[in-house]
Amino acid sequence: MAVTALIAAWGIPSFSPGQLRSSTGPFLDWLRATGCTRVAIHFDVDTNDSNEIGLGLGFVPGGLTRSEVRRIVTDFDKAADVVGLTIAEFIPRQVMHLQQILNGFPLLQSE
Repeated sequence: MAVTALIAAWGIPSFSPGQLRSSTGPFLDWLRATGCTRVAIHFDVDTNDSNEIGLGLGFVPGGLTRSEVRRIVTDFDKAADVVGLTIAEFIPRQVMHLQQILNGFPLLQSE
């Protein structure tokens, strides 16, 4: 079952970047309605606008900017007690490419 189908089946709302671009209000309204006072933030870097910075596995233009992500997380931190944080799908492309280039260089060979 696709993640979006599971989210719908569980009755969990989802918010697009467009819905949160100018205000975290809809998200905070939902949080208040749940009665939750503690939250864990799962930050999937694919939600970032790849036109600004490509951090994830896929480049997704039109996502949230750095400042928008920081505002959303700051707003959540003010509205609830943040008790956990995960960061998902970060792919250090430059490091991977550098490792491929350096493979076999003198002093860097594994025996």
